[in-house]
Amino acid sequence: MPTIPAAPARLARITADERQFRAWMLVSTSLLAVILFSVSVPLSATIYDVNLLAAFGTSLALAGALPLAVRWPWPAASVSAAGLLVFALLSLGSDVAPWPWPVTSIVSQGALLIVLGLMWEWRLGLIAWGMGVVVTFPFAFVDSGAAASMITGAAVTALACAIAVLLAQRRVIGVELFRERAHSALEQQRRVLVEERNRIARELHDVVAHGLSIIHVQATSAPYRVEGLSDAAKTEFSEIAASARSAMTEMRQLLGVLRSADTAAETAPQPGLAQLPELAASVERAGVPVSLTVDADLPDGGLAATAAYRIVQEALSNVVRHAPGAPTFVSVEVLADDLVVCIDNETATDDPAPDAKGGGHGLVGIGERAALLGGRAEFGERPGGGYRVLATLPLGSDGGAV
Repeated sequence: MPTIPAAPARLARITADERQFRAWMLVSTSLLAVILFSVSVPLSATIYDVNLLAAFGTSLALAGALPLAVRWPWPAASVSAAGLLVFALLSLGSDVAPWPWPVTSIVSQGALLIVLGLMWEWRLGLIAWGMGVVVTFPFAFVDSGAAASMITGAAVTALACAIAVLLAQRRVIGVELFRERAHSALEQQRRVLVEERNRIARELHDVVAHGLSIIHVQATSAPYRVEGLSDAAKTEFSEIAASARSAMTEMRQLLGVLRSADTAAETAPQPGLAQLPELAASVERAGVPVSLTVDADLPDGGLAATAAYRIVQEALSNVVRHAPGAPTFVSVEVLADDLVVCIDNETATDDPAPDAKGGGHGLVGIGERAALLGGRAEFGERPGGGYRVLATLPLGSDGGAV
């Protein structure tokens, strides 16, 4: 027989979903046990002429095995088999109803096998089915009616066992698919984060390289621009220029490592806050009215300015995709030593495109850009409708001057 994986209770016993499933099984089996007990006791005492106390005992064994199987499968299978055997012995003289497998015993044993199949390994259900058949098999030789009852009970419970195995396999496959999807989603999230960080690093390369180039030029030209420098000062300027040159070479090598094989080299200069009006105008041409408010005293360049532009760009792109036509308000100002960027949009006036559903990398990039400078980014729905993106970027992190 092919190997069938264990039921999800063995695979994910500590998960919240599995605990909830166990609780649901315990409640449902308890209700079914009460119903079977209520029906089995009078049936055993009246139709099968079993002593009332014995009827209570055998009915309790057959019905009580159901909730018992949720936590203790082996005792449940043993108690059920014992109940079947004792009932068959006590009702041996009955010839007016199906025997040794009455309807209540078939229902209780079938339900037990389904519970065992769903909660535990398939082998346990098969063994429990075999135990029930073995303890009642000798009674099949009493007469033809007993043989027919025996065959019926064995066949119906075998069908229940097979159904339990199929349901258990379905649950196992579902759990494995869920885990695989969760693993794939986690890997995708990590890949997106790495790609976004690499893209940010490539964009900030120009900003840092510009500063190193200035240091190199100033250090190289200092002996010619400043008169009366000592030999030690000239040597120190020469070492500064060599260090700047070495740093730029290492940055280019690092950028080559970060760039993937299919990434084209970027030669355009990185945009800054001065390009925000052009960005707003391009978004307005896409059908989104943009109101731009920019402080007059803003840093001309630096990491904070580049990050602020990209944050505004990502936020406006999200508005175009997810809230077309929504009036949008962009403000960039300096508060204390921070550059504060806020993008607010109202509710959409048009339906988003069908391909706009699903999450992209924009919010991930906004958070990464803010964290890179030691700042923070917050985003979420506004109480009155619409969406807000708020980023705070410390200017001192890159030496930006107001």
